[in-house]
Amino acid sequence: MKRVLATLLVLLLLAPAAALALTGQSYTTFSDYYRENVTFINDNDNRHLLPLVLSQRASGDNDGRTLYELIGDVLSVTVTADSAGVVEECEIRLTAPQGLAYGTTLYNDFAISGYHSYAFLMAMDVHEDPAARYGLVTDVVEGMRSQEGSYARQLGAYTLTCSRENTTAVLSFRNNGVPLETPVPEPTETPAPGESTAPDGASPLPETEETVNPEDYIG
Repeated sequence: MKRVLATLLVLLLLAPAAALALTGQSYTTFSDYYRENVTFINDNDNRHLLPLVLSQRASGDNDGRTLYELIGDVLSVTVTADSAGVVEECEIRLTAPQGLAYGTTLYNDFAISGYHSYAFLMAMDVHEDPAARYGLVTDVVEGMRSQEGSYARQLGAYTLTCSRENTTAVLSFRNNGVPLETPVPEPTETPAPGESTAPDGASPLPETEETVNPEDYIG
């Protein structure tokens, strides 16, 4: 009886740890799929792309997380993996440089970065066939076009949020198993009735909403 109780106690103690384990795309699979996607794009679009290399470093918070990064003026990729190697977050940013004109060297370099952004996007898809993974590219492009640059959907264990900020397209994956951190607002003084918070007695500025022209982005 004591042995049975001891076994149950061990199982109960281990249950919370097991429940906290993330599910989702492992970084190893992400990296392998990215390379396969580059080959797929080369074969289908007659390209000669070489896979890009992401730098690797510990998060610095002693939490076991690993950060993988590619920082560039046109293409930036940031991937955060937990201690088990499961991707928690993945952000892909593609920026169209100034003075972009079709047929120029600048345009060709941008097109190459665009193909790599497709390959990284496809790497978050779980399908084993690259052709099936390419369906995610089609879905995102059509979704952003139909919704004027803003699109969101679920992809397995992830929420994928796509947006366009001026000439930058941002594709962001977040693992649904990672708890959201709610920022705690700093305490502020409450003005007395009739007292304005604007400096020198000036009237508070009205809130304005910046509009983004979807055609500003070239991609």
